[in-house]
Amino acid sequence: MKKFYPYLLLIISLFFVTFIWDKVRIPYDQTNLIQGEFFSKKYNPINETLRFLIFVFVPLFVFLISYIQCHKNETFKINPYSDEFFLKKKVPIFNDTEIINKITFILLVIISLDFLIIDFKLYIFELDIFHEGTTLVPPSNYFFNNSFWLSTLYDYGFGGNNLGLFISKITDHHSIGSIRFIKLFLIFFNKILLVFICRKLSLTLNFNQNIKNIFFISLSLITIGFMSYSSADISYYPPRSCVFLLFILLASEAIVSNKNSFLKHFIVGIFSLISILWWIDVGVYINTIIIVLFIYLLIQKEYLKIIYILLGIFVAWIIFFIYFPISEINEFFYQIKFILSISGYLLGLEYPEPFTSHTTRETKALLLVILSGIFVIILNLNKKINLDFSTKIIICILFISSIIFFQTSMMRSDTPHIKAASGSYMFLFYFGLLYLLFYNLQNTKFITVFKKISSNYVLILLTCFFLILNFKILNISNIFNFKTNIQTLIYAEDELFLNDDYKIFLKYYSEISEDDDCVQILSDDVSLPYLLKKPSCTQFFIPAHILIGWNEDKFIEQINKSKPNFILYSSPIIWLNNKKNMPNVDLYIKNNYNLYNDFKGWKIYEKNK
Repeated sequence: MKKFYPYLLLIISLFFVTFIWDKVRIPYDQTNLIQGEFFSKKYNPINETLRFLIFVFVPLFVFLISYIQCHKNETFKINPYSDEFFLKKKVPIFNDTEIINKITFILLVIISLDFLIIDFKLYIFELDIFHEGTTLVPPSNYFFNNSFWLSTLYDYGFGGNNLGLFISKITDHHSIGSIRFIKLFLIFFNKILLVFICRKLSLTLNFNQNIKNIFFISLSLITIGFMSYSSADISYYPPRSCVFLLFILLASEAIVSNKNSFLKHFIVGIFSLISILWWIDVGVYINTIIIVLFIYLLIQKEYLKIIYILLGIFVAWIIFFIYFPISEINEFFYQIKFILSISGYLLGLEYPEPFTSHTTRETKALLLVILSGIFVIILNLNKKINLDFSTKIIICILFISSIIFFQTSMMRSDTPHIKAASGSYMFLFYFGLLYLLFYNLQNTKFITVFKKISSNYVLILLTCFFLILNFKILNISNIFNFKTNIQTLIYAEDELFLNDDYKIFLKYYSEISEDDDCVQILSDDVSLPYLLKKPSCTQFFIPAHILIGWNEDKFIEQINKSKPNFILYSSPIIWLNNKKNMPNVDLYIKNNYNLYNDFKGWKIYEKNK
């Protein structure tokens, strides 16, 4: 009965943190003038982080202390200076890898087939003028202006907004289809990375080889299912996660290594720059994880590894400072500060109180974070389980990552953001569930069934084939013409992605603005500069980023230099556009431009003669 106390106290603490959820309220920052949900509610976005940390860590701390007290002689120590410290470094135990390698090969072949049988023509559908414009316009600005941050204010980050630039270097073509293709390819790459992470975790498990094989297959199939090509951006591991997954794979390898490998740790340090260039928030998260790894290595007195990682950080940033002119570098740092400062106020949606009506998804997410934390505590501390050191390191890194990455959903608590922030804790949840299941079954009669299954490679192959390919056998012919199939998407004409109304508007706007060398919008038609094959007149191709107290003067200065004859002031497409956030710019437009035409809801202003 005593062993149930931690779980009872956990439930009691959950009632407590739910009760105080709404009581956690930091005063609103009255200096903020950015209008959004938080402005109207006079709600400080810091509350989101505080509520999340309290809701998750109070129950986990209660569970941790009570679990240790109830299993005093059965748990490792949490004191890092103890000889029984749960993360005390030991030599990793690798059993026979031959069978695991064969299964890995089978999985990779089938994942590749799954990608190649995609009918890429199905991805030629109507353009999301606002969201997809964020990856269409920045590369165009670079092609015209030969500059990065100086010509574009990146809302995702250098890599995130320039996906089209990367693939254009390979195909020599920048298009809507090419960006959709690279997102699909990144999902494919994520699946491969997850298989290798599952492989790494499975290799050191203290299971019979046959059980280990089934565990590896099961975990791989589950995690591969985290991502769907049909909804790439709404996945547990969306396309931007590839740099994070690669970092986890390389960092865990470096940390558990008994050799002070210069190259492995140097590469970990390089990710400090790579990640922040890839996606701003991913960069902040990965750099936070690097700091945590520093603390661990410092406790373990592995100073040489710290030096190697620091060298990687130092060399990467030095090259960055040498390669880019100082004006670009200054703008790079300004944009990071800007995006991190304003995103909560501009995009913020308050995370709803758990266990209230219509909050099933949000409450489930929080409970799964806690449950994954419980699995991590049990797997790390239980002496009977005696999980290998390298496995402990990986699941600890993943848990820290799940806490850090969840800030994405705390900033904007809608379904896509919550799901995109859920990969790490969902991975841990299924890993813990599977591990405890197999651990408890290994000495039962069921294990003989697993042994028979594991030894049958034909069954393994067929199981993986049907589960991963989702019975897409009818599309198998696409493999034989995959090159043409892919080219159909990449080189598809822009008009195939537009509805009839937008084609009419585009033709009209193209004719009246023929003499303009650039395009400026104050609406949410973010894709317009790309569709007209012109650069944006200012860095602010997303007008929602023109904000009072931040950069209105900067916009006015740039628009005075470019002097477009026409500006798209508003349109039927509405996402984040709010003229109240740019009162001085709105006044400037009204003083220098007059309404030219309201063309089917697209209000076009012309410069005063």
